[in-house]
Amino acid sequence: MASIALMERISEYAKSHCDLDVELLRSGFELMHLTRMIEQLVEAWLAEHDVNLRLIEIMECLFHHPDGVMTPADLSDEVNLSRSAMTSALDSLEKLGYAQRDPYPNDRRMLEVSLTESGREYIAAWLPDRYKKFSLVLESISSNERELLLRTYRKVFEILQKEFDNRP
Repeated sequence: MASIALMERISEYAKSHCDLDVELLRSGFELMHLTRMIEQLVEAWLAEHDVNLRLIEIMECLFHHPDGVMTPADLSDEVNLSRSAMTSALDSLEKLGYAQRDPYPNDRRMLEVSLTESGREYIAAWLPDRYKKFSLVLESISSNERELLLRTYRKVFEILQKEFDNRP
């Protein structure tokens, strides 16, 4: 969470300028902080292996796709990345030798992305460990806690999405 001194300054500002419940604000900052800390732990673990979470997700998506081939646009939609971020990620995967882009068979203006043999071997070796780590974390909380966490995250997402959709 933000330092205590910073939280105090934020709280004072919120009280005088926003008429907000300061405890709600503190909870929100703590939630954002914990989310960032979880992401940083995952990224640090992956960085030891010269990849990041987005690269793993893209490779996982291609690995599990029935044809093993997708367009960059479809991959972007599947893993929630902008088109430009996908281009950068695919550049990284190609540089690592894990993916390749080829002209689309029926439309040479388009590209298709697939894993190289090296990429397929790499992700096949990673996935069991990835899924075991998910299980290890999630089995340490009860099914009721998991369901509550999921419901809460969905609710937060829906509220934020609604706010985003209703912006001027």
